[in-house]
Amino acid sequence: MTEHGALSILANIIPGKQEYLTNLLKEVDDNREDTDGIIPFPKLTSVHFARFVILNEAVDTKGSTIPSRLAFTTNFDLPLNNHWQELITYAGAGLWKVFSCCVDFRSGDYDPVKLRQYLEQHSIKAKTFYVGVGYRSVQQVRNEKKLREDIENFADANQSSFKGKSNLEIRERIIEHVRSSPDFEWASTPEPGPGFAWKLKHYGALILAICIGVPIVLVLLPLIIIWVLIIFIDEVKTNPAENKIDKQHLRELMEHETGMVQAQFSAVGNMKPGWFRLQTTNILLMLTNFLAPYIFSKGKLSGIPTVHFARWLIINKGKQMLFLSNYDGNSETYLRDFINIAGRQLTLLFSHTIGYPKTWFMVFGGAKDAKKFMEWARHNQTVTNVWYSANKNLTVNNVFNNSKVRDGLYGTLTEEEATKWLSLI
Repeated sequence: MTEHGALSILANIIPGKQEYLTNLLKEVDDNREDTDGIIPFPKLTSVHFARFVILNEAVDTKGSTIPSRLAFTTNFDLPLNNHWQELITYAGAGLWKVFSCCVDFRSGDYDPVKLRQYLEQHSIKAKTFYVGVGYRSVQQVRNEKKLREDIENFADANQSSFKGKSNLEIRERIIEHVRSSPDFEWASTPEPGPGFAWKLKHYGALILAICIGVPIVLVLLPLIIIWVLIIFIDEVKTNPAENKIDKQHLRELMEHETGMVQAQFSAVGNMKPGWFRLQTTNILLMLTNFLAPYIFSKGKLSGIPTVHFARWLIINKGKQMLFLSNYDGNSETYLRDFINIAGRQLTLLFSHTIGYPKTWFMVFGGAKDAKKFMEWARHNQTVTNVWYSANKNLTVNNVFNNSKVRDGLYGTLTEEEATKWLSLI
């Protein structure tokens, strides 16, 4: 059973190199679907999504300059070492060229060992990594798409011969067709599910956390109440900063963010100052990272049913939050879902950034102020210079349905179950 990882690499850009790097990344993006591009993404068979984002120079809450940085991220199929080997083997020369624009990079002729050392040294772990469509490799997603399309074509071509037959009989014809095709030999058996060891680790961790966490929470409840009150006092005293929207920046975002089916979202914002704010954010992101596989599963991030992968990172020594996601649809719908479906849950995480709409107790208000939330989101959203999706024409729902079509080839179904299964085709 395939599990997934999130690689995040951040490096400061050499002063004076940002314009050159921007142009280089445009060339990378223009040729991202080519196997002979600067970064030949199609050769990276473990990668679901990848992106390069230039984080422009900024000023922190104390007036200090945060230098411009380059972020390179991937959502990939574990194990990590295989992913590293694939990156270096197929994209190494291109990554060497890109990161030569960054501080402390060892210039000279391409050296795969030095490249990996540099990238590993500049990699950081996401505080929260959300997987919406999990336990499927890039290849499995592609295979199941082809299988569903083939079954659909077969069913369309045989509509006349299916007349008068029960849905169970039609299913048997489809199964015979699939099993007779050498291209779908892999579909003769179900995809392996989680084994006993995985289940023991997965659910054992939850049970252990409950057994240990509940008593700790009860003991620390007075401290937690005081902690929340300190945050509340800060909320009352602080008025959100104004979020100015630059029309040119908005046009650039629109040009980069939308696709036919999927889109991406990249945003970076300053954290509110103070030790309490930073530690509160770290704790909430840690809890979200732990609980997400149990609570927000099957493509529903806090109820939003369109998210493939998302991650939160705290960067620049706790001064900024970086949020990256890959989702279905367009940005307007996506942000409206934040407001209408997941307002309180996401307010709990984002309310610790400068300019977020006024909140109370970290969950009330916030995203419910739709106008100010949209202004905050657009103000902090940054252009994604390069974005690659391995299966760009599939929604979250498509991926799940394709797996259900495959699952329907195995075992015994009732006539009612067969009818439901055929409706997926």
